[in-house]
Amino acid sequence: MNLTTFSPAHLPDLVLFLNRVLAGHRHWAPIGEADFRERVLEQPAFDRAGLILAWEGDKLVGGVHALKPPPASPIYEPYEPRHAIAWLAVDPACRGQGIGSALLGAAQDYLYYCPVYFAGHSTPLYGVIEKLWVPWYGSTEHMAVSAVSDKAQVEWLTRRGYQVVDPGDVSMQASLHSPERPQDPGLAQRGLQVVGISERSPWRGDEPFYRLRGWNNNGGKQYHGLVVAEGERAVGEVVWYPLPDQETAALAWFGIEQSYRGLRFGSYLLDRARVEMAGRGYLYVEVHVHTRRHPEAFAMFRHRGFQAIDYWVNLVKT
Repeated sequence: MNLTTFSPAHLPDLVLFLNRVLAGHRHWAPIGEADFRERVLEQPAFDRAGLILAWEGDKLVGGVHALKPPPASPIYEPYEPRHAIAWLAVDPACRGQGIGSALLGAAQDYLYYCPVYFAGHSTPLYGVIEKLWVPWYGSTEHMAVSAVSDKAQVEWLTRRGYQVVDPGDVSMQASLHSPERPQDPGLAQRGLQVVGISERSPWRGDEPFYRLRGWNNNGGKQYHGLVVAEGERAVGEVVWYPLPDQETAALAWFGIEQSYRGLRFGSYLLDRARVEMAGRGYLYVEVHVHTRRHPEAFAMFRHRGFQAIDYWVNLVKT
């Protein structure tokens, strides 16, 4: 076995390898070389020294991608800078030969500093940080390790010093069968209106978050949303985009300013969005939420028929 850092000549082998070993993960869709180039190689957080590949002769049998804190850039400002491992994979036919351990050791040597987060929330390149597109696999926001289907990987990492932290990360799903248009709870009386946005008509006004301006036209990738606007200022927003099955919409962002909470504006915005999604042909909507850090959102989703469909494990080595 031989370990090398990535070079552009490895791209065809890497894409074939990923399509083979990651098939079956939640939301995984086959990728092409252009996909990988756009989503990973051309992004400011990419450093090829952290993308480490394992070879047996001329056959790619494993890989790992370690990421140091990204360079200063507006797209990364909202996220805590971290040392992270986005993914580690070994060809099933080659497991049990120490390849995974060698890759993990090489990734940790490259990162050098702890703590190291494995597939964490703010990991660049493979989630929705750079653009609003489906993560490679996992939740609707980021690559993630499933407590349901990835138990072997969790146990393997635990034996190597990684600990499960911050429990409560879940994906939830609800049906969109003919929801009724909700009754306006009084937005107009407070000088508010609802504005539709998309990659073709992005939000141009002010907002308390970087997300809407960051997504902008999203490089032409599809998304839709609703903004609760006070003049030219966004005080609440909900944004969604299609998952690979094209039947499910993923909620990418949902929030409303603190001063407008408790007035049913948030629940109205979510219900209005569900009507819009159903009208566009979606059958289901999925959302990622943290049950402990955002208990109000979790309770609202449950009240509106969302059910937990997967539980995510956050792992850290300190």
